Amino acid sequence: MIFNSEVRIKILALLYGMEYCEFSYLREKLKVSPGNLEHHLKILEKEGLVIIKKAITKKGIRTVVKITEKGKEEFKKFLGEILNLTNLKEGK
Repeated sequence: MIFNSEVRIKILALLYGMEYCEFSYLREKLKVSPGNLEHHLKILEKEGLVIIKKAITKKGIRTVVKITEKGKEEFKKFLGEILNLTNLKEGK
């Protein structure tokens, strides 16, 4: 399951608000190793929730990660489920 990982939830949360960002930005914000981040991004990409693009620049390879429409919908659905659970717990 995609949402059983705190790292993947945080990746989608960041991308949901930004649309796209660089790999280095995600790594810095999430405080994870490059290998760990790459592992989680590949899972999200395989599920069609993000797109990963690499480009060669003067400073080296630049990796950009973008959330897909499917990714936005799945994340929104996940948040809705969390809110419903919270409301049930509070007796609303």
